[in-house]
Amino acid sequence: TDVELAGRLLAPSWPLETFIAVNPLGGFEDQPFDQALASAGELFGARGTLDEIAFRESHAAGRITDADLLGALREHDPGLLEAPDVDAADQRLGAAQILLADLLTGAPAPPPGRRALLRSELHEPRVAQTVDTLTAKWCAAFLDAGQAAWPMPGRERGFYDAWRSLAPLDRTLPAGAREQLGDLPETPEDAALDGLARLGIPAGSRRRYLQAHLTRLPGWAAHVRWRGEHGAGIDLIAFLAMRLAYEAALLEDEPGASAVDGPRSDAAIASAPERADHVARVLGAPHADLAALAALLERLPVTARTLVWLAAYEAHHRDALLSRLTAQPVPATAARHRAQLVCCIDARSEGLRRHLEGLGDYDTLGFAGFFAVAIRFQDLAGGASTALCPVLLEPRTAIAERPLAGTEALADRQLAGHHALAGAEDGFHAAKDDALAPFALAESAGWVAGPLAAGKTLLAGPYGSLRERLRRRATPPAPTALSVQTSFSAEERELFAEVALTMMGLTCGFGRLVLLCGHGSTTENNPYEAALDCGACGGNRGAPNARVAAAILNGDDVRAHLAGRGIEIPADTWFVAAEHDTATDRVAVLDRWLVPEGHRGELEQVELDLAVAGDRLSAERCADLPGAPRGMTPRAAARHTRTRSTDWAQVFPEWGLAGNAAFIVGPRSMTRGIDLRRRAFLHSYDAAVDLDGAALETILTAPLVVAQWINCQYYFSTVDPVVFGAGSKTIHNVVGGIGVLAGHGGDLQLGLPWQSLSDGERLIHEPMRLLAIVQAPLARIDAIVERNTVLQRLFGNGWVALAAREQHSDPWQRQTRDGWSSWSTPHEEIR
Repeated sequence: TDVELAGRLLAPSWPLETFIAVNPLGGFEDQPFDQALASAGELFGARGTLDEIAFRESHAAGRITDADLLGALREHDPGLLEAPDVDAADQRLGAAQILLADLLTGAPAPPPGRRALLRSELHEPRVAQTVDTLTAKWCAAFLDAGQAAWPMPGRERGFYDAWRSLAPLDRTLPAGAREQLGDLPETPEDAALDGLARLGIPAGSRRRYLQAHLTRLPGWAAHVRWRGEHGAGIDLIAFLAMRLAYEAALLEDEPGASAVDGPRSDAAIASAPERADHVARVLGAPHADLAALAALLERLPVTARTLVWLAAYEAHHRDALLSRLTAQPVPATAARHRAQLVCCIDARSEGLRRHLEGLGDYDTLGFAGFFAVAIRFQDLAGGASTALCPVLLEPRTAIAERPLAGTEALADRQLAGHHALAGAEDGFHAAKDDALAPFALAESAGWVAGPLAAGKTLLAGPYGSLRERLRRRATPPAPTALSVQTSFSAEERELFAEVALTMMGLTCGFGRLVLLCGHGSTTENNPYEAALDCGACGGNRGAPNARVAAAILNGDDVRAHLAGRGIEIPADTWFVAAEHDTATDRVAVLDRWLVPEGHRGELEQVELDLAVAGDRLSAERCADLPGAPRGMTPRAAARHTRTRSTDWAQVFPEWGLAGNAAFIVGPRSMTRGIDLRRRAFLHSYDAAVDLDGAALETILTAPLVVAQWINCQYYFSTVDPVVFGAGSKTIHNVVGGIGVLAGHGGDLQLGLPWQSLSDGERLIHEPMRLLAIVQAPLARIDAIVERNTVLQRLFGNGWVALAAREQHSDPWQRQTRDGWSSWSTPHEEIR
């Protein structure tokens, strides 16, 4: 249908509690990157790159060099730099000299503007604004997740039926509009067709017109698309039916020709002769052959210059990274490591791994943080279960947490404390929301709430520590067990163990301790908390997955099966679950009561070293965190990061994945000893144990795809924070547990807040497309790409770049449409 096809331009947007990074232009991935940006500019009015002013500032700072620009120009048009020199009387101007002058000084193109417009936008802009306001109001009412005191009547019947019965009662609308709304068809499909007909939109223009409606409020539309895919009683057909009905009812003028495209802004772009005249003056060549200059400049349209800048910006970082990886020697390996730490591929884990390896004979690996166990988890408190796996998967196994035998009384005490604290908090918030109770609450509890609020604000660190001690006293931890043996069959456990160990390349050389370290983030008053948790766990913390994986790998039956498959796990090897808090850099060991007595002394030493590594990582991170004192000792930095995580006024608790730029697949020897500044996803892989390529295929079609979503979320939130980002946290309001608004109304914010991308003065995230770096046979990579459409789109259309080599000693190769070629191509010198 037209609605389905129109809706493909939107990537679904998850609710806040499971905020998942997505490529906001995911619907355009079947197009080359440059074409997708042009389409997005027309439909959303959004920028697709940084503007030229920002790029020129990067050039002035040395972040982009002339050589980078020349390489990008050659990539844009291989023959461009070979154009004949231009005669300028007493001198001759080379193509490189001319094009660089244009890039560095030419008048920038104007920002893009939406061209797919509504009739109301063209003729009655106030009507278009009213339709948006009403859309946001009704969507918020229907989708509310319990925040509103009074739920929308009729929600159980679905959005369209509920709205259709209530809309005619809205006294803020003109009587004529209410009358029309009272006469709507019974189905949203008929209502949408009726609205299009009344607006005079012919069949050939319907899809474009529906896209114009969807891009007026892309945040709400993207979230409605997600709800529709999850059977929530609302979908894009109902959403569009409402909007079309409002527009048709409120638009007073008679429907005319369906002019749904606004004017182009091409007139504001400098012409080739104007650019030629400017370049001649900049180069001090007033007598240059302007016609020849203009002919050369026409080959680089003004609208293409930012793409050249982007390619140069990316090349500078990529060339330097690959050069460092090329020069990296293969480190010597010990007979048996003190311990092994398997972290999530998350770029934030890179720093922890690097600092731990610097403390002694530790081996670290990277693997998707759900540890290949797609589960639905119910914790000790019961209630609804949570899906802990990538959103590309549907968990089929339910895992429940239960008290360890003999500890039921301690578990009951923990649960009682938990329920008491939750009940007190719910009661306090309910009293604040009641119509009259806040007055009594202020009289009775204000003398307590006031000092507490002051303590939370002025003494965030001590307050957080005190609250945590009180929470532990009220809810003492109880030893628990997970239903691993009963929830998974023996065959499922054996398959998981073999696949997981093969994918990460850990099939021999096991230490006595192998820590499986999931991750999460602890922050206060942060609607985007889920964005800082584990994306591989569906925007949740990864501790349960680590616990399940460790329990499976410690099973005698599983080890016996693995031995028969050639994977010998020594009898004295024990897998330990752990969790890395990325806001505080602390690593907590889980289920320590399961660790054999003979391993506990070694585990204590590992914990001490993890604490030191965490302190050093905190000191490293504090160098970039706004408001953090500079030059702190590691221990002082650790205290500072803990304080930030408990500060309810902190808008910069951590940087998350800001800076991500590469996805590296290969053995740790590729990167060990290199400071990657927490900018790379690191997935362990050993091509020698993956003879059929199945492990590599899984890595490239699952973790790489998720990493590309993350990369694009950060990229587009940075280049256009208004359309694809979330603006400033300081004016955010959470609506219905669904998402955030910038201010008191309007559209749901699609992406990341500005405080996740910038410190207010400079960008922390450098918006670049992801570079995949793989050490594996090139023929194996080609075969995998050939049979996976998603990889053909990402690599073939320029959404992700691919560099690879077969062996550690081989030079890096670049994947192109014509096959593999050497990554390093010398840049032409400026003439």
